[in-house]
Order: sequence, then structure tokens, then C-alpha cells
Amino acid sequence: MLQGLRSRVEAKLGAFFVPRELILRAHDRVTVLRLSVRTQQAGMCAVVLFLVWTLAASGGFVLQEYTIAGKDDEIEQQKLDYFSLLSEVAEYHQQFARIAGSLEDNQAYLLSALRDGVQGEEALARIEENLRKTAAEETRVVAARAGLGSKAERFGSELEAILERDQALRARVQSMRSILVDDSPEGGQAAEAHRMLGQRLQDLESELTQSDTARRQLEATVADLRSQVMTAQREREAAETTGGQFRDEIRVLESQLMLAANREDGLDRQISALEQSLETAIHRGDGLADDKSGLQGELVDARQRMSDLRAAQHSIVERLRDRTELGVDSIERTVAMTGLKVEDLLARVEGSGASQGGPFIAGDYSGDFNGDAELEIALSLLDLRLNRWNALQKIMRTLPLTVPLDSYSISSGYGKRKDPLNGRMAYHRGLDFRARTKAPIYSTAPGTVTYAGWSGPFGRMIEIDHGHGIRTRYAHLKKILVKSGQSVANREKIGLVGSSGRSTGPHLHYEVRYNGAPLNPMKFLTAGKHVFKD
Repeated sequence: MLQGLRSRVEAKLGAFFVPRELILRAHDRVTVLRLSVRTQQAGMCAVVLFLVWTLAASGGFVLQEYTIAGKDDEIEQQKLDYFSLLSEVAEYHQQFARIAGSLEDNQAYLLSALRDGVQGEEALARIEENLRKTAAEETRVVAARAGLGSKAERFGSELEAILERDQALRARVQSMRSILVDDSPEGGQAAEAHRMLGQRLQDLESELTQSDTARRQLEATVADLRSQVMTAQREREAAETTGGQFRDEIRVLESQLMLAANREDGLDRQISALEQSLETAIHRGDGLADDKSGLQGELVDARQRMSDLRAAQHSIVERLRDRTELGVDSIERTVAMTGLKVEDLLARVEGSGASQGGPFIAGDYSGDFNGDAELEIALSLLDLRLNRWNALQKIMRTLPLTVPLDSYSISSGYGKRKDPLNGRMAYHRGLDFRARTKAPIYSTAPGTVTYAGWSGPFGRMIEIDHGHGIRTRYAHLKKILVKSGQSVANREKIGLVGSSGRSTGPHLHYEVRYNGAPLNPMKFLTAGKHVFKD
């Protein structure tokens, strides 16, 4: 059977491959080209091999495209995970703020106890309850930090895997290029296929370059995320140290207050007894004059002990006021770096004590004031500094100190510049951040959206009111993701980068305004770096 099949195939090939002659005529000259059976078979084999090679190369390029597409999907997933980590970092900062708030409440309870006299057990129980809540918040912060660290490690391992796959892909492309260089195609069709495959290889290398750029951006993003995790860890450690110091001081104050209360009760009883004894001695006559002198001496000693107790209480209040001064000075320096006036902002905050002022001069109250008046003055001064500190905390929570983009470069600064469209000198009232189209834009501080829509040369624009006369603008957007009247949190996604309005390319025009006047946004970004550094 095989012999019969073989004979039939040889018969058909013999019928197809027969000696042929090509007659070519040119300028009355006739040329005859004889094609032998072997020559025709060799040519057919060359054509078949070329077709097989073309199909194999095309399949390889298709496989490369699928590989690159998978790699792009992995990069996008890494970006989504990074945005999730950013939200967890923001939640961690909120937890830190709640811990600081609990410490402020403890201070307030302590001041109330000092001002009203020792109410005793009820105030101390409330302080202990707040301390337990603060400890629970610290436990949650520790758990959040551990989660952030594990995710940062997972980011590093996934980046290493992407790098290894990228290197393997480059090696494969180089191998295909060597195949293209070594091949010697025959005829015009082979040359055209060679050129098309070379062009496709160049396109593939361009895509690989773009993928490499995206990978480097992702590595920079992961490095920035790790830096933020380290910053958050340092803040948590500082908060734990501060909380421990506050708890130690509160325990000391509690013990001193209890001792003071016991001493005052005992001294009051002694004074009452001495006064009664003195009155009795007076009624008894001159025979009791010696007893009266002794009782008067004891009365002087008791009053001296009460004066010493008041001095100790005054020293405690002074230490608390000095610690509050350090926090106030740090926040005031940060606000001054933005170019804003601290007193103007404080005048807008209710309960800040901004209607009172004047330079701070350490007073000497040891003159005609008695001990109670001196302690009352010290408590009043401490209360004023605490009010100012609370008002500055409210201001800091609304200042736009963060960057509105994750990945960017500054293409135009604040101030005078040449207009990019007509070349004439103009005044630029913000910063231009160059970024890719559809890159996410984030609010730089919590606030309320006052405008979201088309605004002439600004194109699609968003304006957010952060309170205290401070507003930010985001212009030339591709898409707006918020509505007018909507409340937004810090680092909340509000739009996408575009080139709408009077623009030469995709970028974000970012402005900071105070009472309607533009300010240099770079000062706010510098102040923000100072805050995270501290």
C-alpha cells in the first residue's frame, strides 16, 4: 500500500516538475532560459521554507504582544495597590490625630481639676478612661503600620519578578533580531517581509522602552511609599514617647493632687482647731498668754506649708505651659513658611483667643498677690496658650500642604514668564505639573467643592474651599469626578489630567488663593515637606 501511495506521489510530482524553457525577447534578441527539474524542485523548497519561517516569526511576535499586554496589566494592578496603600496611610494619620486629641482631652481634665480644686475620683476616672482609649488607638496604629510594611515588602518582590520577566523579554527580542540579521531572503517578497518584521521589531522595542519607563516610575512610587511608611513609623514612635511622658506626668500630678488635697484638709482642720484654741485662750485671760503665742507660731507654720503647696502647684502649671509653647512655636513656623499671617488666620477661628494679644513677658507675681491669685493667673495664661494651640491645630488640618499628583514634573513655576502660546510676557498665578493624560488628581486638603465645570481658558476646572479664606484651583482637566457643594477629604481623587481650555499639552494648572489673592503654591509644598520631616 505504501509502495502504491509513493508511486502515485512520484507520478504527480513527475507530471508537475518537467523541464521548462523561458523565452525572453529584448531588442530583437531572444534568450532561452532552461529550467531543469532539479532547479524547479530547489526553488519550490526555498519558497516553502520561507513561508514556514514567516509563519513561525509571526507567531513569535503575537506571543510577544500577549506577554507585553500581561505585563501592562501587572503594572496597572501595582498602581491600584499603591493607591490603596495611600488611603491606609491617610487612615493612619487620622488615628494619630485621634491619639493627639485624646491627650488634649486629658490635659483639659487636668486643668479643670487644678482650677476647681481636686474633685477627686470622678475626674481621675475620666482621665483613666481616656488613657485606655488612647492605648487602644495606639494598638490599631501598630497593626496598621505592620500591614503597610508587609504590603511594601510584597511590592518589592513583585517588582523584582517584573524586572526578571522584562530581562527575559529583552533577551528574546535580541534573539529574534539576530535571526533577522543572519537570514538572507531571496526575491522581492522576502526583502519586503524582512523590512516589515524589522519595523515590527522596532515597534516592539519602543513598547518595551515605555514598559521600562513605567516600571521605573513604579519603583520610584514604591520608594516614596516606603519613605512615607518610615515617616509614619517615626511619628508613631514620637506619639508613643509623648503619650508615655504625658501619662507619667499625669500620674505624678494625680499623686501630688491627692497629697495636696489631704494636706489642705488637714491644714484646714488644724487652722480651725488653732483658731478655736486661740479664742478659748483669749477668754481664759492673761494666764494663757504663753499658750496663745505657741498656737500663733503653729498657725504661721501651717500657713507657710500652704504657701509651699501653692508654689508646687504653680511649678506644675508652668511646666505644662512650657510644653504647650513648644507645640505652638512649631506650628507657627510652618504656617509662616506658606507666606500666610498667623494672626489673620487665628482671627477666623472661633474660640482661638485671637481678640487677645500682646508680647509674652514672664511676670513676677510674688509682690502683693497672695498665693491663690498667683496660681489663678498662671492657670489663665496656660488656658490662653491651650486655646491658641487648639486653633492652630484646626488651621493646620485645612492647609493645602500635599502634592495633587503622584507622578509629575514642574513645567512652569509661579510668577513672570513668557506665554507659551503668543510668546508675550505674562504673570503665572500658579504651578504647572506635567503628567500623563488621565493621571489621577487628588485634593491637597479637606474642604468643600465650590465650582466644578468649564471656566473659559482654564477649561474644565475645580475650585475647593478649605476654610479660613483659603481655596485651591485645579484646571485643564480631562474629566471632573466631583460636584459643586460636595465635601472632599484630604488626598481624595477629584479628576483626571487633561489639556482642556487654553493649553499646549496634558498638564495640571494648580493655584492656591487666600481671600481671593493668588499665593505661591511652592511655599505650601515646601512647608508640607517640613511637616513630614519633623
